[in-house]
Amino acid sequence: MRIIKVIAMALLFLGFLSVLIFGVTSNYSSRVSNYECVGTLKYQVGDKSESLYIKLEEYRWWVGLWSESDGNVQLEIPNEVVEYYGYIKEVGNMYQIFESSFQPLTLKGNFSKLSKALALSTPYGVFDGMCKSIS
Repeated sequence: MRIIKVIAMALLFLGFLSVLIFGVTSNYSSRVSNYECVGTLKYQVGDKSESLYIKLEEYRWWVGLWSESDGNVQLEIPNEVVEYYGYIKEVGNMYQIFESSFQPLTLKGNFSKLSKALALSTPYGVFDGMCKSIS
């Protein structure tokens, strides 16, 4: 009877531990930063000064145990388009931004963590500008 109590307590402890680990990994697995980016959007018919917004989600190191991506980027050009780039790779002080995680990967641009410069191919054209952190 004592062995059954010990086994039951061990299973209860393991269940609690797994819920705790799941809660930590699901709630604290990324860091989100928002940026306003001002620069030039090169349309097919010409260039235009443009402000756009990105939400950069950087995954914590342990996400690398089950994902090859280092995060994702969400782009918004106000009143025009919202775009999602689901695969980014950290290379030195830069993030390379890819269209998707499916093979073959299509490089769409890069974001510098150091200078906050963004170069990104959007549905409307290529954006090149500088970003500043917003809340």
